[in-house]
Amino acid sequence: MRILASLLFFGFSLTVGIAQEAPATAPMAPTEEVEDETFDTSYHFSPTTSARIEREFLEEIRWSAGVEARDNLREAFEKNSALDTWQELVAKDGLELGNVADALTSYWILNWITANGAYSTKVDNSAVQTQLRAAFSIDPAFAQLSDQQKQIMAETYIRHFLVEHAALNAAVKAKDITALEMLAAASVMRFRNDMSVDLLALEPGPKGFDFRPLPDETSAEN
Repeated sequence: MRILASLLFFGFSLTVGIAQEAPATAPMAPTEEVEDETFDTSYHFSPTTSARIEREFLEEIRWSAGVEARDNLREAFEKNSALDTWQELVAKDGLELGNVADALTSYWILNWITANGAYSTKVDNSAVQTQLRAAFSIDPAFAQLSDQQKQIMAETYIRHFLVEHAALNAAVKAKDITALEMLAAASVMRFRNDMSVDLLALEPGPKGFDFRPLPDETSAEN
């Protein structure tokens, strides 16, 4: 699971433009490094950085979805702060602002639910949160991130979470099968292309996300 979380971290950082170089080959066997499940992934919040992140995010929406979509989203963020809205949505799951692992936990779980059509599945956020913290605790690339880079990563994915969460909720409420299938395909492709992770091959468990057992492995256990 360490390798899985490390792949995700590199994909996340590359997507928001803060990865410096490709990671070394992921270890296939345990090393002497000890993971710290309580590792601190928080950062010092900068209002100036937050405002810049939002401007750049809205500009990205303009180019990907059009001016009208950008303007509608800007209006929504002006009425209700993106960060406050996210905090209201995830507070019950024990996730907080100002923390990279918490932001990525919410985004990973949302995309897994979307990709797998698991709308009624309850995923243990704390298990995924711990999984990411443990992986980041021994990741040299994460250790090199500045507070500003951590904030860029976290807040960019918080805003992506809000857009994708709203789209999923609207499709579920309308029982729009076509829209749900399109959202699922988008989540699958996004994680395959950006993170090299197949969301359809994962399942949540007491230690976070792990790969589903292969059919022959399941048969061998029975």
